[in-house]
Amino acid sequence: MKAGTQSLPSRFTGLFLAPADARIYACIRIAFALVSLLNLMQIWPDREIFFTDVGMVDQEVVRKFTVGSYLSVFDLCHDVSSVSTYLLFSGAAMVLLLLGVWPRLAAGIVFVWYVSYAMRAPLILVGWDEVLRSTAFLVLISPMSARWSLRSRRARRRAGPEGPVPCYGLTLMRVQLAVIYLHTVLARLDNEYWMGGDFMSFFLLSHNARWPGLWVLNYGFALKVATYLTLLTELAIPFLLMVRRWRWIGFATGIFLHVGISLTSYNLELFFLAMMVLYLSFLQPEDMDWLERRLPRPRAR
Repeated sequence: MKAGTQSLPSRFTGLFLAPADARIYACIRIAFALVSLLNLMQIWPDREIFFTDVGMVDQEVVRKFTVGSYLSVFDLCHDVSSVSTYLLFSGAAMVLLLLGVWPRLAAGIVFVWYVSYAMRAPLILVGWDEVLRSTAFLVLISPMSARWSLRSRRARRRAGPEGPVPCYGLTLMRVQLAVIYLHTVLARLDNEYWMGGDFMSFFLLSHNARWPGLWVLNYGFALKVATYLTLLTELAIPFLLMVRRWRWIGFATGIFLHVGISLTSYNLELFFLAMMVLYLSFLQPEDMDWLERRLPRPRAR
């Protein structure tokens, strides 16, 4: 009993300080930077409407109704020229993060970007904005490896072979993913449409559906089953991913869920990609070995 009690602190510490494969962090860094660039490219055409003084939201109104401090770089950007410059600056940081060049600084700039536009234009926020902002913070505080980056060869010559890194960043990302799904399910427990099984029918009749139409009325029972199955799937995914031998079932279930959401919903592909970044935290060293064996190797001089 005593030995088991003494092992609890060490097990808890192991969740955050146990060695992890640096390549997993590198994979997450690259995927997050790519999704961030796609998100910025989607925002770019509407930057004047979203972020300038002549846009749809007055900055003073936003400041007035902000809970807590108003912290946004857009407090200094009021016209389309300055807003465009800031978006390009943030995009350059995303490219640097993708390449692994000054990754900590680049991750900090990207995190500030997410906080800034969430403060400035809260009306445009959707699900993946929240996911990417929290992921930006987790990437910022996670170990920054030289693996899979432009600086990796120079860093290896200077510091020698790179060993394992602490796993705290991966643990926090896994917890974040579990919280997203569990909170989603809990928030729906008092919703009459979800609990009554009618949500999918109403959703597919709305303007948010990709193919809205009266055809939905012919599949009432099937859509009721789909509504309850969605809740069960979101509840099961975190538990499947946490068990190592079931994690690929969790991966497949999550991909199937989000592909279904993307196919039936209008313009939610970025939500799928943002969630997949967090899924990468459940990768294991053997997965990275498999991936590296299939990546093209640079020719020796």
